[in-house]
Amino acid sequence: MRKLNFTLLTFAFLFIATNLWAQASGSYRFTYEFVFQKDTNDVHSKTKELYFLDVFKDHSSFVGANKLRMDKVMDSMGRVIESRFGSNGGMAVNMMRTNAPSTGYVIYKFPDGTMEYQSAIGGVLYAYNEDMNLDWDISDSTTTYSNYNCQIATTAYGGRKWKAWFTMDIPVQNGPYKFMGLPGLIVKIEDDKNQCLFELTEVGTIDITESPIPKAEKINKANLVKMTENALSKPISAMMGSLPAGANINMANIRDQNGNPISLEDIEKRRQEALRKNNNRIELN
Repeated sequence: MRKLNFTLLTFAFLFIATNLWAQASGSYRFTYEFVFQKDTNDVHSKTKELYFLDVFKDHSSFVGANKLRMDKVMDSMGRVIESRFGSNGGMAVNMMRTNAPSTGYVIYKFPDGTMEYQSAIGGVLYAYNEDMNLDWDISDSTTTYSNYNCQIATTAYGGRKWKAWFTMDIPVQNGPYKFMGLPGLIVKIEDDKNQCLFELTEVGTIDITESPIPKAEKINKANLVKMTENALSKPISAMMGSLPAGANINMANIRDQNGNPISLEDIEKRRQEALRKNNNRIELN
């Protein structure tokens, strides 16, 4: 095993190689399947979701397929509702969007080993920056995974130990979630608890050649994590607290799956009960 801790010069070198490869082929989209155990006490609570790693000239973005679909739906709803009810209607749709489940984040990664994590809460887009120059231990032996020539590397991050398979067949020093910094694309990475697994499922191209990064209000990571947990546990309170002055919700129109009237308090109680079975996180600390 050899330890790899990339310097800025190393990142710059690999970034040039990535650009040469990308320029010859266009902007690349790497699709990953994410398998995640939602309940730490139930090994049968694993769910699957697709994520996209899009590699551009000066940065990359990592986002869930569900979020992209929801954004399109909300944009369409927002245009219709705002045309009928004015700005307050559009704002209500925005509240729904920004209090969506935790998959609603986007991670932007840069060639110097830093990244920006963005997530919207209560109608405001927040972000924090983080240095992801991880200490990787790389095995000298090679293996084949999904038709790629790979090496195995290990690291520790977020309270978990991770094992990654990366290939220099694709000279992109990137991977799923926040992971990057290896001399090739990460095609698979899993944690030692068998609760998190990212696997590359498809390599393709997209027509977009540039992707501007939205401006967001910068806060520290701990505050954003706390705000996200609060919004997840009490989504109705978070939404109500963000509504414009004088706005209200007609409770007569809120009903459960059986058509019976349901109060906002009951909605939050059911949400908190569901969260008790959705108690796991990718990052444990």
